[in-house]
Amino acid sequence: MRGAIGLIATAASLCVLGCAHTPTQPGARADLINAARRTLAQMEAKDPTLRPLIDSAAGYIVFPTAGEGGFLISGGGGTGVMFENGQPVHFAEMRRVSAGAVAGGQRYSQVVVIKDRDALQALKNGRYDFGANASAVIVRTGAAASASFDKGVAVFIDAKRGAMVNASLTGTRIRLTL
Repeated sequence: MRGAIGLIATAASLCVLGCAHTPTQPGARADLINAARRTLAQMEAKDPTLRPLIDSAAGYIVFPTAGEGGFLISGGGGTGVMFENGQPVHFAEMRRVSAGAVAGGQRYSQVVVIKDRDALQALKNGRYDFGANASAVIVRTGAAASASFDKGVAVFIDAKRGAMVNASLTGTRIRLTL
C-alpha cells in the first residue's frame, strides 16, 4: 500500500510540475519577461558577483519559478526567458528528472549562464541536456565568483520554499521556444 501511495504521489508531482508551458498570449509573455528581470535583480542583490559573470556571458536564461518533487523518482520544471545582451530573445522550457535517493519537494528560481557562443549555439540548435556532472550553485554572496562551468553553462539556484534530499542521477533538458 505504501509503495502504491509513493508511486501515485510521484506520478502526480510529475504531472503537476510537467504541465508548465511557455505562455502564448502577449500579456502573459510580458509578465514572464518582467518576472525574469525581477528574479535576476533579486539574485544579483544576494550575490553581486553574478552581474560580472552575466555581463561576460554569451547569454543567460532566467526561470523565475521552477519546481521539483517526488519520492525515489522526481520530476519538475519551469518556464523562463533567454536573454542575449540583456534583451529577451527566446522563451525556454526546462524539464528535470531524478531517480535514486530523492524525497521531498521544492520551489526555486534558477539562472543558467551560458559562457560562450558554442554553448549558446548548441542550445539554439535544439534541446540542451545537462548531464549528471552539472551542479547548481546556491546564490549567496561571492558564489558566482567561483562558479564552474559544465558543457559551457553554470547554474544558479535561489530556493523559495520546500526541501529535497537528493543523492540521485539527475538530468535536465532545456528547450527554446519563440
